[in-house]
Amino acid sequence: MTKVEAFDIRNYIIFIQREVFMKFTKLLAAALLSTAMIPAVRVMPAQALLPAGETSATDKAAAGKAAEKVENAAATAGQTAGGKDSGYTAGKNGGQTAGQTAGGPATEITIYNQDLALIKKRQQVKLNKGINEVVFDEVARQMRPESAFIFGDGVKILEQNYDYAGVNYMNMLSAFVGKEVKTVRTNPATGENIYEKAILLAADGMSPVLKFDYGIETNFPGRVLFDKVPLGLNGTPVLKARAETAEAGEKELRLAYLTSGFSWEANYVAKVNDEKTLELLGRVSLSNSSGSAYDNVSVNLIAGDVNTVGAVLQPRMFKRAMVNAMALGAAMDTMEAAPVISAPQNLNGYYIYKIPQPTSLKDGQIKQVSFVNAPAVKYKKRGVVDSTLSFGKNKSFYKDVHPNLIYNFTNNAEDGLGMPLPKGKISFYDYDKNGALQFVGENTIDNKAEGQRLTLNLGKFFDVYAEAKVDDIQKLSERKYKKNPADTCVTAETTNLYETIYSVTNKAQYPADIVLKQPMPADAKIVKESIKGEAGDGNEHVWRFTVAPGATQELKASIQNKLEQRDCGVITLVE
Repeated sequence: MTKVEAFDIRNYIIFIQREVFMKFTKLLAAALLSTAMIPAVRVMPAQALLPAGETSATDKAAAGKAAEKVENAAATAGQTAGGKDSGYTAGKNGGQTAGQTAGGPATEITIYNQDLALIKKRQQVKLNKGINEVVFDEVARQMRPESAFIFGDGVKILEQNYDYAGVNYMNMLSAFVGKEVKTVRTNPATGENIYEKAILLAADGMSPVLKFDYGIETNFPGRVLFDKVPLGLNGTPVLKARAETAEAGEKELRLAYLTSGFSWEANYVAKVNDEKTLELLGRVSLSNSSGSAYDNVSVNLIAGDVNTVGAVLQPRMFKRAMVNAMALGAAMDTMEAAPVISAPQNLNGYYIYKIPQPTSLKDGQIKQVSFVNAPAVKYKKRGVVDSTLSFGKNKSFYKDVHPNLIYNFTNNAEDGLGMPLPKGKISFYDYDKNGALQFVGENTIDNKAEGQRLTLNLGKFFDVYAEAKVDDIQKLSERKYKKNPADTCVTAETTNLYETIYSVTNKAQYPADIVLKQPMPADAKIVKESIKGEAGDGNEHVWRFTVAPGATQELKASIQNKLEQRDCGVITLVE
């Protein structure tokens, strides 16, 4: 036998071996497609195909040995057909299904206030030694692919791809181009459906190009029927990864990614018990508009505004937040279930609330869960008058000003609360004189830490009104001077005393507690007052008093203030 003949025989053996292997692969793939449901998480190691021109130890064997190898590969899932770092898995070991794991639900969702959620999945999978393809089915439709992070002990992720070729008319047509399809059209005379087979030649527009036995149709007056969903089209998005491991066996893979379409907000109801306490109830409303449904998931809520850049967390920030959230989630798995959301825990300056029981979040669903139940919170109700009197050259006044209706309470245990309160809307209810509960107003609160004071403006006092005036202005002193020798203007400094009268009238049938706030110029001071006041925030002076039902409370104050007036031909008043 010549060298040329030996070379030709060896190439022929390799050719036969590969042909047998490829035919088996196609048959097996067809069988899997026709009989197996798509699992939630599939694990499919990459096939071993030798590059052209290379010869392995297997290639040196006879064609009969090659066929025997292929048969063994079919009989034993996970057996390699060639190549040291890859395998071919088929049959019953071709996939894993996501489900409940020993540590609780396999999926955990952490929802933020700003149309953002962190999805975390844990999955036990069987991997072969070498390179495997891992497919995570049914990831969120609004997933941010660049945020996806897959990891596992002893597993190296080489590549990951986000695929979402949806099942729709145009995608189905494109997938069947060059293949035989079934068509149906209706006979206009009889109404009978006529079924025919055709080759789909093109699907660039809404009207496909079809080749029938009688010719080619470019404007077919019927419909194209499909007998299956082509490989590669998904009703839901999938995330695929090439994972490498040095040892075969069962591994736990973890997937974490960000998605839009989730939000939550807090809503509070305050019911006044009496003149001293109110009952505060709080619920969180979870909203899922992500386009995906989640069953039997663990849910956490983050209170606080997380920084995002271009609607996506920076990789370093995301990894840190994801690792911290997973660590905290593991610790919270041991907490006892309670009828309401568990007490919040601090997470890097934010607060995390955990819904104690696994729950379901359907697409388009809003779910409400209780998290605050404080039956006796101490509060104070005040009518706040913001005075607009000014102390300048002329007398000022105001009339018929209704005070703001303000409720105050402090978020501490001594007053019946004492827990972080996430931002949200709060609605107030009070009883009328007949004992009927009535809505009296609502407002919003920002995130409130323990110990912070809440001040809520619920509207105006209807039966309480205030008025005030500067009754008299007395000039106490005046001097004129130049601020510097070169100044061509003369400055006149005048000290005035303003006699003011304030009054608050209460036409209601109950006492009204009033807080009167007077803004003060920088050089002004109180000389005399009929009701003792105090310094407020900034340059305010504050008086507090109670007006009896049907009465009017009057308050007089003497206020001293300095004015500067510069004469440069045009008089300018500077307070």
